[in-house]
Amino acid sequence: MSGKGPVEPEEYFRTLLLALGELRGLVEVSWRQLAAQIGVPHTTLESWLRHGKVPDEVDAVKRAAGLLLAAARQHSGASTAAHVARLDQVDWSSAHAAVQSVRGEARSRSARTGRARRAQPHPAGAAVVQGPVVHRAVSSWSARQLRVHAAVPGEGCAGEQEEFALPAYVPREHDVLVRNRLRRLAESGEAALLVLRGGSCTGKTRTAYEAVREVVPAWPLVYPKTAEALVELLAGSPVAARTVVWLDDLHRLLAEPEGEQAAALLRELLEQPGPVAAVATIWPQNYRALVATPYDGQADRHGQARALLSSGWTVDVPESFTGQAWQEFVRRAASDPSLAAVAAANRGGAVTQTLAAGPELLEHWQQAPHAYGKAVLTAAIDARRLGVRAPLPEAFLKQAVTGYLTPRERAEAEPSWFEQALAYARQPIKQVTSALLPVAHPTQMGPLPGVVDVVDYLEQHAGARRWDQVPPATFWDAAYQHLGSGEDLERLALHAFSRSRYRTSRELYLRAGMRGSPDAVEGMCFSYTETGRILTLPGRDEVAALAREANDGGYSLWYVGSTLASIGTEERDQQMCVLAADLLADSYTAGYRDAAFSLAELWESTGLPEEAAQLTEHARQAEVEPAAASGADLVLVQRIREVLEHSAGPHEHGPAKIVAAPGEIRQLARRLARKPSLLPLRWQTRLPDHGYADLTEQLLSALIDSGSQIAVFDLERFLARQGRDEAAASVLTTAAEEGNDRAVAELVSRWCTSRPEEAGKLLEHCRRSGRAQAVVSAVRPLLTRPQPAVRRLAEEHLGQLAQDGSSGAQMVLAVWRLDQWQQSGPVAGSAVPQEILRLLEKASAHQTEARRLLGQRALIAGNATKAEFFYRGAIDGGDYSVLTDLARLLHPDSHDGEAQLVRCGLEADGSASTPW
Repeated sequence: MSGKGPVEPEEYFRTLLLALGELRGLVEVSWRQLAAQIGVPHTTLESWLRHGKVPDEVDAVKRAAGLLLAAARQHSGASTAAHVARLDQVDWSSAHAAVQSVRGEARSRSARTGRARRAQPHPAGAAVVQGPVVHRAVSSWSARQLRVHAAVPGEGCAGEQEEFALPAYVPREHDVLVRNRLRRLAESGEAALLVLRGGSCTGKTRTAYEAVREVVPAWPLVYPKTAEALVELLAGSPVAARTVVWLDDLHRLLAEPEGEQAAALLRELLEQPGPVAAVATIWPQNYRALVATPYDGQADRHGQARALLSSGWTVDVPESFTGQAWQEFVRRAASDPSLAAVAAANRGGAVTQTLAAGPELLEHWQQAPHAYGKAVLTAAIDARRLGVRAPLPEAFLKQAVTGYLTPRERAEAEPSWFEQALAYARQPIKQVTSALLPVAHPTQMGPLPGVVDVVDYLEQHAGARRWDQVPPATFWDAAYQHLGSGEDLERLALHAFSRSRYRTSRELYLRAGMRGSPDAVEGMCFSYTETGRILTLPGRDEVAALAREANDGGYSLWYVGSTLASIGTEERDQQMCVLAADLLADSYTAGYRDAAFSLAELWESTGLPEEAAQLTEHARQAEVEPAAASGADLVLVQRIREVLEHSAGPHEHGPAKIVAAPGEIRQLARRLARKPSLLPLRWQTRLPDHGYADLTEQLLSALIDSGSQIAVFDLERFLARQGRDEAAASVLTTAAEEGNDRAVAELVSRWCTSRPEEAGKLLEHCRRSGRAQAVVSAVRPLLTRPQPAVRRLAEEHLGQLAQDGSSGAQMVLAVWRLDQWQQSGPVAGSAVPQEILRLLEKASAHQTEARRLLGQRALIAGNATKAEFFYRGAIDGGDYSVLTDLARLLHPDSHDGEAQLVRCGLEADGSASTPW
């Protein structure tokens, strides 16, 4: 029996993409028309269906396949019919999952070997390292050591200045979920990631601390405080069974230079036999950023982190105490000074924030009587919200601060103004914490001199309040001069670009490249492509020069070369194609094999088919490697493959009967969660047909326990096919209640007509649990349903969320009502109803698209000043695409002026950049 080689899943998917491209030609649908229908740029679509480039996400490909197949069924011809027969039964999701699995394995091997360390020492502001990770029993770790926030002491503790106040713990609903999951993990022997998701000071770390102390108090606990320490831990001796890996503030670890390597090794850890509990905390906005797929053309900086978090079991920690939890809190406050102080304040149930002095920290910043101290804090908060993860050099803050002060404040500054500012920022707040914190020395006692950190509550909450504020020019200049991390500079460059500060972005990308950032070339190339600067000779020469300086095995050369090749062939720019060919050839010489295929595609498109074929054949021969032993050699995998591939008739002897122990099934599930291609496509439906329904159910259940969200739907379909409707419904209901947003959407879609009350209860449960996005995602498709009752259900829940302050719900509801109003045929020139404008104005507090729409409505109403205000607000909030709206507004009669603004962007203060 022959098995598939390591590159076959991707080759198979490429053949499917190319077949789709051929079908497009047969049904005579233009690239631009099809691209517009599926919502991607036509150049992206062509890279998929003409050149066989496999995308990171499959949804757009599935939409394209559906449209093309529907069009093909209206055409005659043998060739069209053959393509339909081949493509109609393709399981695009499974085929793509197999590709991603192979890619993930390659990245994981690369992560294990790691990037070669740079020879230069860490400059000021670079990440600090941690010594050897300590192993101790859970019960011997204190709350302070595991970074549980101290609480306000309350009356009766006033004299205990150095005391770490840890009040009585009041469990909430999510505590039950966390502890049950830990118990299940300990009993099943699996290795799993448990993620507690919530805002700063909502009680995530305390929840995890109390759970591990109750469920697994005797297990060893290891706490790597940096990504480098985590890599050293996981790349060394195997982590012993019955161990807790403590990952507080996981988003910080994953944002460090070694974050992707750490994520890859964590994924490998979770594949091994357990039980091992990786317990992590993370902020919601960072979780969304890490699991989001990049825009076409952008670097995929978090591929390993996205795969890791997607495989974890996530519990949302609500921000407030409600119902019985609040009543229990008040009861316990009678005997606990810290709880009593909070109960007396009673800030709407925001108990954990008040305990950690969160409101006082915000007041210390916002209402600061010390102008220089407030400016220092604001600069530090801006640095954190814009992606600086390393400790902040005091020299950076001192230079950045000047732009946050008025001319009079600068003129009246005393010689010791900066020392006074730091002293104010370091003042203790409620004996709990301070706004700026010292950074522990990596190898000695005491703080690391010359650098500071920002307390996490301010980083999240103050940062969120400044989400649409662009720092002054002094901030960007100080970052260029004083920040030593290339990764931090690259993130700042991306934020500058997203706010249309293109010249600033360019300077930071160049600096990031000098500092060794592996993503600087991609970022700069993407920004130049989006703004059109790549079409200029100086622009593409600059990007090409940066790519040639990168020391990454030819990857940057390939990225820039393939980008130029795509644009050059479309624009028929021979000079650009020549430069692209040179870069791709250099990339292949440097060791990046995919460059050969990109170069061959370029040669073929420019009239060199024979040379292209020769290069492709040469590259394929060089790519062949002996298949390494892998999970496919597991006995259980082999037996399942033999059963599924056996084609004997019913009276012929087949493979031996499969007998699998529970431990084998759990181990295979852990492998499958990471590598779906271990088993043939559609094994979930084929295995029961061979008499293995019980094994299928056990394996799917184990996959769910391993964190696979897709397996939830596979098990539900399996049970439904078996006629076990109640059990099937229970699978989705349990998944929905435990945080699977896709399960919520599926149930609501099914129940909205037949069981509307049940759908409403589920949506209300999610709303009360703080899962507003799950509700919005579930009800948005219902707005287009033909049944009025279904649309009312959607509007009712969106309306409730809008009243709760959900900007996402406000935006969806406003756009829906605006569309309904426009379809009603209003009289020409009539004003948009005020209720719609009010919704958009509320959403505009957090949604840049709402600001764009308000700007467009203002322009229609003849108010150019108001339109400019909203357009600039959207740009400052991070939507660079709105610069085209602003350019048309400011230069209605000058195409050259409009084009210059779109290409050159804005300065830090919002003025138009001069040509550069």
